[in-house]
Amino acid sequence: MQLTFGSNNSTEVEGYIDSVYATNTDNCKLTSGYVFTYGGGAISSRSKLQECTTLSTTEAEYIATSDTSKEVVWLHGLLANFLTKRRLDCPTPTIYCDSQSAIHLIQNPIYDAKTKHIEVLFHHIRELVTEKKLDVRKIDTEVNIANCLTKPLPKQCIGALRTMMGL
Repeated sequence: MQLTFGSNNSTEVEGYIDSVYATNTDNCKLTSGYVFTYGGGAISSRSKLQECTTLSTTEAEYIATSDTSKEVVWLHGLLANFLTKRRLDCPTPTIYCDSQSAIHLIQNPIYDAKTKHIEVLFHHIRELVTEKKLDVRKIDTEVNIANCLTKPLPKQCIGALRTMMGL
């Protein structure tokens, strides 16, 4: 007998990220959320009111993705430790984001005067992608399981997203 987790045998950590730009009318801060899955089941999640104010939806998604990359680096290191002991490979983790413009900003490390104001704190995600330690891909908003952590959704949407999380 063995304990089985999730709905598949994937050894890849997958992250789903979402953010909501300036919905908090008191301070215009952004809310970000993520869910990480492994083997088809959720292993880590968070919803957080960020400490910074952003100037656009693209910037909000970029900051949320960058902030989330710290968690994926930790999860990947933990998983790699377990898998190497079993002589298994640990694939590069993937983060799914529903903002094509944020993905372009992450994958294009060329200086851009329009992003100069984004703190260096958030630019470390560019290094992770350039060094192939992280893969960032586009996902449709309707199947982004992190959506339920950042905004109110209809009950049927939450149920579908919960199922996608493996819960």
